[in-house]
Order: sequence, then C-alpha cells, then structure tokens
Amino acid sequence: MGDASASNGDGAGDRKSPYFEEFQHEEMSPGPEEQLKRKNFGCCHWEGFGPRQFGIFAVVNLCDYVTAWTIMIPIFIGTHPTWKCPSPSIASYNATGLTPTAAVAGDDVVRSTWTTATTDGLNVTGNGTAMGYLQNACGADGLICPGYRYADRSHSIISEWNLVCNLDGISDLITSIQMAGIAVGAVLISQLADTFGRKPVWFTTITVNAVVGFASAFAPRWEVYAAIRFFSGICAGGLGNLNFIWPVEFIGMKWRVLGGAINFWQVAVMSLALVAYFIRDWKTLLMVTSLVPTVALWFSYRFLTESPRWLATHNKLEEAKKVLATLSTSEEDHPMPDLMLGDSEPAADEEKSSLRKYSYWDLFRTPLLTRCTLVLMYNWFIYSATYYGLSLNVKNMPGDIYVNTTLLVMLEWPVNVAIVFLNNKIGRRFTHFGFMLAGGIFTFSVMFVNVAGKTEELSGLVTALALVGKAGVAGAWAVGWLFTAELFPTVVRTIGCGAAAFSGRLGGVVAPQVSYLSKVSPALPFIVLGSCSLVGAFLGLLLPETKNRALADELPPWNTCCRRDLDIDDDFDVTDESVKQVDTKSNEVLMVSQNGKV
Repeated sequence: MGDASASNGDGAGDRKSPYFEEFQHEEMSPGPEEQLKRKNFGCCHWEGFGPRQFGIFAVVNLCDYVTAWTIMIPIFIGTHPTWKCPSPSIASYNATGLTPTAAVAGDDVVRSTWTTATTDGLNVTGNGTAMGYLQNACGADGLICPGYRYADRSHSIISEWNLVCNLDGISDLITSIQMAGIAVGAVLISQLADTFGRKPVWFTTITVNAVVGFASAFAPRWEVYAAIRFFSGICAGGLGNLNFIWPVEFIGMKWRVLGGAINFWQVAVMSLALVAYFIRDWKTLLMVTSLVPTVALWFSYRFLTESPRWLATHNKLEEAKKVLATLSTSEEDHPMPDLMLGDSEPAADEEKSSLRKYSYWDLFRTPLLTRCTLVLMYNWFIYSATYYGLSLNVKNMPGDIYVNTTLLVMLEWPVNVAIVFLNNKIGRRFTHFGFMLAGGIFTFSVMFVNVAGKTEELSGLVTALALVGKAGVAGAWAVGWLFTAELFPTVVRTIGCGAAAFSGRLGGVVAPQVSYLSKVSPALPFIVLGSCSLVGAFLGLLLPETKNRALADELPPWNTCCRRDLDIDDDFDVTDESVKQVDTKSNEVLMVSQNGKV
C-alpha cells in the first residue's frame, strides 16, 4: 500500500498518531449561519474546544485544589516549631554536665553546640553558665528537654506528638509514606478509570479523599496519622492523572497544547499558603482543605459527562453520540474532528462481551511502546524527585514559609506561557528537551559554588540556581503530561499515564530522603538530581513527535514491529501489507498500522 496519509483523503494527513491512523471525514463547508457565528466570535472557531468543552475542562481542572492541597499540605502542618526549656530544667541539665563547646562573652543569644544538647539559641555568661533558657534543646537520652514550652503560635503535627530530637525524621517519613500512597493510586485508580469510566471513578475518589483527609485530623498517634495519609496519597495519585486525562479527551487536536499547559495547580498551592496563614491549627486546616473543595465539586455532577473517547472504545457508541451532541455548537460543527463514530452499536451480546480488558502489559506490546513507556517512566521519576524535593524543602529555607511557597509556584507561570508557544512552534520533543536541559544545568551548577567554598557567602545564588532549576524541571513536567497523554492510545491512556505517574511518585518517595545526602556534601543532592535531569533530557529525544497528530484510540496487534525514523518530520515506513482495516460491525472507520506508521 502506498503513502497512508494520501489514502485518507485531503486533510487526513495532518492528523497522525504514533500507533495508528484514523480515516477522517472531509470537513463540511460552513453554512451562512455558521459563517456568521464564526464572524461574531472573531477569528477563532470553536471546533474542538467549544463552550461546553471549555466548561468541562475548567471544572475538572478545579480538582487541582484537591490534589495540590492534599500533596502540599505537609509543608504547613509539618513545620518544625521553636521550643524553650525554662531555667529549672536547665539547672537539672547542668547537674549532668552540660558544657558549651566554646566560651561566649556577655548575654548574647548565640548558635552553639553542646556535648549532650543541641541548641539554636542560648543566654550565657562569660564562664558558660546558663542563665536563661535553652531553645530547641534535646537531652542526652534523645528526648526533648523537661519542662519544654513551644514558642510558635502554629500548632503542627510536630508539636502534637513531639516529633523532635530523636523523632526529628518522622515528619519526612510521613511525607514519604504519603508519596508512596500517591504512587499506588497512580496505578490503581488509573486502572479503575480505564475499566469503569472516568466520571464515576473521579467522583468516588474525591469523596474518599475528603473522608480520609477529615479523619486524619482525629488520629490519636502519628503512626495512625501516617497510615491515613497513605490512603490520602492513593486518592491524590489517581486524581492527578484523571484531572489531566479526562478533560484532554474532550479537547480537539489543535487545542490540546493549551489544555495541557493550563491548569490550576499554581493557584491552588498559592491559595493553600493563604489558607494556612490564617488557619494555624493543623487539625482545622486538614478538615477545611479536605471538605471544602470536594463539596464544591459535587455540584458539577450533572454538568460533567463521561469521556466520549472512553465510551467509543468500550463500544458504547450511542452514549458517545449523545455526549458529542451536547458538545456541538451547531449541526455543522463537529466538536471532536479526530473522533469518528459509526452509525450503530454492535447488536450481538457476544461481541460486547468480547471487548478485552487492557493491562500494564499492553504498554510493552511493541518496541516503540516499550521505549516510550521506559523513557517516560524514567523522566517522571526525575520530575517528581526534583520538583517535590525542592518544594517540600521550603519549610527549611530561610524567610517566611508562606511567602517562599508563593514565590516558588509563581516562577512556574512564565514557564507555562512559554510552553504554550513553544509546543506549537517546535513541538513537544524539543520543548521538553530544552526545559529538562536547563533544569539539569542550573541544578548541577550548585556544585561549582560548593567546590569554590562559597556556599555560605553565596547562599542567595545557591537558592536562585535551585529555584530556576526547579522551574526548568517543572516546565519539562508540564510538557511531559501532554506528551504522555498523546503517546498512549485511549484504551491504555490512563494506564500508561498511571505507570508514568507511579514512577514519578516513587521519585516523590525518594525526594524527602535525598536531602540526607547533604550530610556527605551540601552539593551532593544537587549533583545527583542535576545529572539525572541531564540524562533525562537526552533520553526524551528518543520519543516520537506528537505535534499535530490525532490521539490514538486503539493498540496495534502484539506482533507489531514499530520503529521511529530519526527525522521527526518523516513518517513511519509502510509496506504493502502493513495497514489493515480493523472494523467491527459498528462501521467504525479505523485503520491500524502493523509497523506503527503515522
């Protein structure tokens, strides 16, 4: 068979997918009413992103408040408070032989290390006798000093269960446990969404997340709290995928870049900082952030519809047509030009029962799919490890935690604007490469400041390099979301994104622990993350370009042998026997290429 794009008729060659090609209808010439409508709307035509599609996109993305508040809340409820030990306790500790490492003159408050207690502040006289209070002191037994009193007005999980001194690492451990739950949720809930549909799984998950989030505020011990946060993580991990996959499946091809780059994550994190500023009690903060966004989202139940792509791939064609009808702005308008449905559903019950269930093994069905899956999983691991490693560490940065959190996410806004422009101009592959490369270079550059011995003097430069590096990786991650959704066909799209997200959440589990590498060398975490980001930038070049190509719906057969030409502008090779029609009695016009021809 000759050039496949030519066989599809005019206009079909621009709508391509790495795994199959769809037979496209020729667009109907707009009638007078439609021409008037286009004129009234200006130069923009709503095809592929009409008012209702925009509404669905906006409402589903509002769920970023649920995911962002769930994932980022440890920043505010896990802050380390300041505590003071009164004079009587100091006298009892002096009896056991507390001695400063160096004599300090006068009554200055200084930073000093004791042989049996670590202090951040101490009032002392010239001979080293304590005359006031110990601040953040731990005894020789590893416990907080007797008679302690917390100075901060914030009430966190640290002060609730005294997770200080020998329990100092518990807060980061709880965060890692939550991240482990996110990894599980990315796989489990993604599989459920591909099996039972996007809408029911989405609403069930946000409800469960609200219940377990509310329950975590009443945990009697930190062990119980950590277990509950694991289930919160499961919900957040699944929602993170669905918040992107579900609305993207409603959007036409030419609007997907905008849909993939625009979200409410940054606004959600900034609003969390604002809410946390006014609600300093961790229990109240958890209850508010768990219930409010979920209750608000339930009001959208009747407005949101199931994904027409999911319905079509599960042979629910009549339901898919009804959904498409609600999206259309006129009879001439096709809301999703790259999705064509037949005239009727399969009548035979046995044909419906023959619909196979897809699993994670299908992500390795062909060499090309295997390559895409492995490269995306590696890059997602680095996205998450770098992004969350720096974001969650904001509580240890100098300055106000609420201001720092806001500044961290504000840096991502210009990045998102650039992504919309660059994705359309140079494509996903090179946009991803540029951001990932920049993130790796800036993060790795911290090493040179450390080698020069200027870490303390140039602390501002170190912070700036780390933040720009984080912004670069965040940009690559934003491209990665869109890239991942476009590379996997509809039947395994949520599964594929779930596998990538699972790997990413493993990076999130590692992120709180990477900071411990600073005990070996302050620059070591930056060296590890920077070098891994550089490797990911070049591995991303192995992925096929998806710019201006239709979303795939079906998988090629297991015996397919796919390969990608080195030139991203070239198509996959097609032999005479490479393309065969995959039709059902539903009259769907779907063509599958055995060798992955685009």
